[in-house]
Amino acid sequence: MYTDIQAFSTVGTPDYIAPEVLLKKGYGMECDWWSLGAIMYEMLVGYPPFYSDDPITTCRKIVHWRNHVKFPDDSRLSPEARDLICRLLCDVDHRIGGAGADQIKAHPWFRGVAWDKLYEMEAAFKPQVNDELDTQNFMKFDEMDNSPPARTGSGPSRKAKLNSKDLSFVGYTYKNFDAVKGLKHADMQRSSSLTRPSIGAIFGSNGMESSREPNGKDTHMHTFSSGDPMSP
Repeated sequence: MYTDIQAFSTVGTPDYIAPEVLLKKGYGMECDWWSLGAIMYEMLVGYPPFYSDDPITTCRKIVHWRNHVKFPDDSRLSPEARDLICRLLCDVDHRIGGAGADQIKAHPWFRGVAWDKLYEMEAAFKPQVNDELDTQNFMKFDEMDNSPPARTGSGPSRKAKLNSKDLSFVGYTYKNFDAVKGLKHADMQRSSSLTRPSIGAIFGSNGMESSREPNGKDTHMHTFSSGDPMSP
């Protein structure tokens, strides 16, 4: 049995987030079984159960899951598979797995699975991969002439354009430090040329002489050409 410890943070990929996570009312480990149901649906049907191009719409569908957990007419799912998915994609109180993983393992859809010998069993499907750029196991899509140019960022599309030499430097960043130093030097010269001129530079090298009133008092302070007008 799970404990009553709950979390309130919203984390995860929108397609697989449980409704109680989005509603921020507190959730436990049962949210992972919801994610299992969403992944199981995607693997058997071909796309996530609450898919939308807009993540906000996906979240709305998840919150109102009763109206959106549907199976396409052309899907070839067994009654046991449909039952397990529906028992995973449901409210927390009725979700299978609340009593532990053994509850899910005992479902009829897993009948005949030797759970204690999984590591000894031969995989039902072994994909053939010739090299790290081999994409034969991915679906092929027709190119669209009116599609916007692809961004040259990170990801599989970027990696496909790299040759064997480039792959040796993936993750490294090159910087021309001589160019950086040159830019810094130019900035320093430009900033020095924009400094405020001194009073002496404006009025000449002789500076400004002090004027006195008849009573002998200075009317202003002495200012010399070698000084800074902002100095005391």
